[in-house]
Amino acid sequence: MAIKEGRYTSPSGNVYVFSYGDVSRDTELKTAVYTYPMRDGARVQHQGRGAMTFPLACLFHGSDCMERASAFEEALIERGAGELQHPVYGIFRVKPTGNIVREDRLVTGLNQSTVTVTFTESIENDDDNTMNEVAANTIDANHDAFENTAVEDFAAAIASIESVSEQLAIEAALEMQTQSIIDNLQPMAMSDRRTFADWLASANELQSSITQIFNRGMAAARSIEDIYVRALNVGRLTLRLMRLPARLSTTLASKIAGYSALTARLINQFRNDPFEIRKIKNAFTTATLGISGAVASISTGAAISTAEAAASPGNNAVQSAASGGTASGIRAGISQDDEGGSYSAAVRNSGTASREEAVEIAANILEMMDSLMAFSDTKIETLNESSASIQAQSAKDIYIDANAASYIALKELVQQSAQLIINASFALPMQRIFTLDRDRQVIELCAELYGTVDYVDNFIISNNLSIDEIELLPAGTKVMHYV
Repeated sequence: MAIKEGRYTSPSGNVYVFSYGDVSRDTELKTAVYTYPMRDGARVQHQGRGAMTFPLACLFHGSDCMERASAFEEALIERGAGELQHPVYGIFRVKPTGNIVREDRLVTGLNQSTVTVTFTESIENDDDNTMNEVAANTIDANHDAFENTAVEDFAAAIASIESVSEQLAIEAALEMQTQSIIDNLQPMAMSDRRTFADWLASANELQSSITQIFNRGMAAARSIEDIYVRALNVGRLTLRLMRLPARLSTTLASKIAGYSALTARLINQFRNDPFEIRKIKNAFTTATLGISGAVASISTGAAISTAEAAASPGNNAVQSAASGGTASGIRAGISQDDEGGSYSAAVRNSGTASREEAVEIAANILEMMDSLMAFSDTKIETLNESSASIQAQSAKDIYIDANAASYIALKELVQQSAQLIINASFALPMQRIFTLDRDRQVIELCAELYGTVDYVDNFIISNNLSIDEIELLPAGTKVMHYV
């Protein structure tokens, strides 16, 4: 019997060389055979081939055969796809399937260990967790790209303002915008002490930096380049102030509410225009920075938080139902030793409990982007309103988009965030609401729904039960759970 060598590369990249004898492969055909009464023959439907499998008896020889066989077994247990280099049939991307059988022939075959395994060809490009991790990392990278372009547009607009009266108006508008950001986002920022200290320091630095953009006491010595650099700092601090709360461990519903309210407030401030900045060249960009920053922050925060909960190892039917939750390889903030699975901790962080809620979150961030687009369209209306009072200026110079880079970056960020949320939602449980037909106790009902009483607190919170309802749920009460 001719003995040849084969190689298996595990998902972690380790290579294992083994010997084997006779080989075979099994190819499944995707066919269906239909027969009919009172008629000979059959109709066969053929839709190509299915799985191709390679059963192998992998042989290890020598004094270290048992150690090598054990290492090979560990490699076969690794999750993910490996590579089988078959000397007869070629190279295939495979995953071990079925049972692994180990034989150590201590009597009949000294210094020989055999591991019998079936490799099945896999057509996927990568395992799901890795694909989701790349998607989540892409969201962060896109957010950084948006911030860079948005800050540059903002700084260019600020540097183009020349008169002292216009500078004063812009400063006042920026101070009002900063105060609105602080008022709307501070409750969320306070949910984490360490982050809140950092956030508060950024807020104080931003307020101080706004008053120093033009620094009229040294106006004669200050160049446009100097103003541009100071404006860059103000822009980055503004976006940082909005980005931090979006990643904290608060519910996504509260985040959506907070950022939606902030966006509406900033839009209304510009429309009311108490400082008449709409007549100032490029002033529209100063308002756009805050609004687009809010949309970008909630889009990124919602997408990554939703993905983290769906990717948690404990995301199965019972734990999902009890805890509520979202998919990416990122597991920041997910406790691996949380009883009942790390899923519960992830959900407490994300606040996304069901597939329906995730889809609603995606719709909300798309609506916020639509609001920003509608606001941007008012540039033309404002231009028409102001043109009579700005005879000395060329109409085309009032509101200038240096380029479309920041808008394109934001739109791509929002669309990819919504797509990641939708993709992650398929890993989430579905929400079910039913009406009690008799009085029930919460503990008894949780045990019936989930097979455990570990998630009573989650059930109480998700249903917003009162003290009386915690004691006894009366017949006719509508309750929500996850399946």
